Amino acid sequence: METSTESRPCCHVDVDAEGVASVQFDNGRLNLLTAEAAAIYTETLHELQWRDDIRLMILRGRPTAFVGGADIKFLKDAKHRDIDAYIKGVFALCEQLRALPFPTMSVVSGYCLGAGMEVATVCDLKIAAKDARFGMPEVKLGVPSVIHGALLPGLIGWGRTRDLLLSGRMIDADTACNWGLITATAPAESLEDEVSTWRHELLSGAPQALRNQKALIRSWERMPTQDAIAVGVEALVRAYDTSEPKDYIEAFLRARKRG
Repeated sequence: METSTESRPCCHVDVDAEGVASVQFDNGRLNLLTAEAAAIYTETLHELQWRDDIRLMILRGRPTAFVGGADIKFLKDAKHRDIDAYIKGVFALCEQLRALPFPTMSVVSGYCLGAGMEVATVCDLKIAAKDARFGMPEVKLGVPSVIHGALLPGLIGWGRTRDLLLSGRMIDADTACNWGLITATAPAESLEDEVSTWRHELLSGAPQALRNQKALIRSWERMPTQDAIAVGVEALVRAYDTSEPKDYIEAFLRARKRG
């Protein structure tokens, strides 16, 4: 969390021939998640949600900060209605990220703090440079960590959640990976190689199967175990409404025969 008045936020989007959407959140060197930035990012992601040609989204920030969190000056001067509108905007952004029907991957460099850490961690996979730093420093500024901080116990357990949220300290990328907060780390100079490896893994899956699997995982998050099992069985049967199982199994068998 820092203070800056550097530039207006923008969201850069490029979709390549393989159906990979590269998205960059850009709000200056500190890449603060202001109310304006959250609104712009949410609107852009909402437009991507309805595209059938996208198979994977890769989300990046700036080299200095993936997303640096809220503007301290705003937090200092905010009234009740200001902070209410702001936090609802951040909530909407994170929920829009979670609602995307295709797999999502955040690529983290630099600082990833507060609301910015929530944005990174709601993505399906999280790849970080080893010099990245993660933290939820809100208590040091007189406010609690909220909204998608509530997902942390499911990712890293209650003890480590208490550590991060009550101390407000930062942890390095290797610690975050060991805790289960992020998926993988790499030296800054080979970060894109690591991203390419995971990109290949995700693109090797059947597009509709991946969308179905992601929808199932979202459902499982809020269901009792027996209900989660039941909807999974139904989803498997529905997969045979398309030719994907036949096509991908035949390709697998051909590759095994050649190997």
